[in-house]
Amino acid sequence: MTTAVDFTGRQIELKRSPKRIVCLSAAGLDILIELGLEPVGYLSKGVAGNKDFYGDRAKKFAGVGSWMFPDCRAIKNLQPDLIIGWTFPHRFYGGKLNRLAATYLMGGNGYQGSLRRLRDIARLTGRLSKAERKVACLQERLTRYYSSIPQHKYKTVLFMGGSNLNYISRQFIVETNAGTMGSIVEQFTNYPWPEPPRNREPGLTSISLEKILAVNPDIIFVQTYPPAKTPLSEQLKGDCLWQQLTAVQSQNVYEIEQLWHYGNGTHMINLTLDKLMPFIYPELFGKLKLKAV
Repeated sequence: MTTAVDFTGRQIELKRSPKRIVCLSAAGLDILIELGLEPVGYLSKGVAGNKDFYGDRAKKFAGVGSWMFPDCRAIKNLQPDLIIGWTFPHRFYGGKLNRLAATYLMGGNGYQGSLRRLRDIARLTGRLSKAERKVACLQERLTRYYSSIPQHKYKTVLFMGGSNLNYISRQFIVETNAGTMGSIVEQFTNYPWPEPPRNREPGLTSISLEKILAVNPDIIFVQTYPPAKTPLSEQLKGDCLWQQLTAVQSQNVYEIEQLWHYGNGTHMINLTLDKLMPFIYPELFGKLKLKAV
């Protein structure tokens, strides 16, 4: 029998390694890829078919509803051995899901949260040694960055995002140093965006342009949230405070895709570092073709 305690404090017990896994979040999918596993069911609309996940292989995964509204009947029909969800919103379906199969609800934030989730699912699926190899490779990579980048050359970096509402309110979503990528890049950059006390959404906070200008980052990565059709950085081009930022004046503002939604597992951490490090330290890691805005 294998056991793990999920992020709600509930102990999961499995008598044998699960063969049929239903996954209700991109974070769970990240873990399955790292462990060399595939789900039998995934969200009807999600990232499984993305080239950085399963690509065309995702066509054989059964749809099991949306992230907010999982289809318990569809899940039941798949006869899963294990269901992987996220604390919010899936704890509200806990009774139904647990009657269908053992259910592990993920949570947490930051780098250590990513490692705990990976190891827990690896333990339940009998693939802990594979998970430890993945962790060791990633930690070796981060150590190499830390040791090869002189502290006096650290760039000041910002991960920010928002929709039309953020543009109107002039309060923008910023990843703190408790977020997954924030907690990682602060090891080899200047990332002065601390987690506020009693934060409503751990890892993310709202900051005004005035406060961003007070720090004046060298490099800004921007994510535009729906329903905005115009990139947030384009919307800000005419703003006088935005124009004063060093990153804007030096053309070091880059629009990125879904960094915070998908970048919270070890698989996407590696892919995200592949994409971002050449723009933070081009002299060390070369320059990729990501268009400045």
